[in-house]
Amino acid sequence: MTHDGRAERTPQQERSIRTRSRILECAATLFDRHGYPMTTVGDIAKEAEVTRGALYYHFRDKQAVAAAIFEEQFEGMSVPPQHLRVQELVDATYLLVYGLRINPIQRGAARLTMEQGTDRVDRTRVMQMWIDFVVSILSEAQKQGEVRPEVDVNRASRYFVAAFAGVQNMSQAFTKRHDLDEYLTDMWQYTLPAIVSDGVMAKIMLDPERGAQLARHGIALAS
Repeated sequence: MTHDGRAERTPQQERSIRTRSRILECAATLFDRHGYPMTTVGDIAKEAEVTRGALYYHFRDKQAVAAAIFEEQFEGMSVPPQHLRVQELVDATYLLVYGLRINPIQRGAARLTMEQGTDRVDRTRVMQMWIDFVVSILSEAQKQGEVRPEVDVNRASRYFVAAFAGVQNMSQAFTKRHDLDEYLTDMWQYTLPAIVSDGVMAKIMLDPERGAQLARHGIALAS
């Protein structure tokens, strides 16, 4: 297999991959627009311009579509390396916020994550994936002396994921996420000083425009 994995794909395989991606993007758009309970398999098939049979070829049911959207939001996530590992965590959240503006998968995943109901969608797994992601960065930051040694990295990570979910809810309620960058900047401004070592906070770049700036330099979440 070549580096990008595409040379050995047959035309049929390429079509199948494109169809699956289209189904996920259309489903994510509908979930974001109408919510999971109000979106049917028929709605997704119609939006994606595929038959129900084609949809069921890729996904056994609507719940499987939602699970795939959760997985897809992590695909290709790339955070530029920085001298400070804490900066990488901050940058990851700014890039995610930027992705929520332009990426239907990110928007759909966000709506699915925040939506609480009686459906069978497993939200705990995606929450844990985000917690694990934060833990991995903060653990390295603590080893480098950026995070205070007494900080419980696991509990801090759990809190940051919960706080980020909260600012998303607030911004969505007031401005449809148009000012989420500002909410995020405030979140880091008021929470990071509690865990970072002396002198680190002054070196961290917090800017509502940072996500767009990073994306313009070719570093972005998968689209």
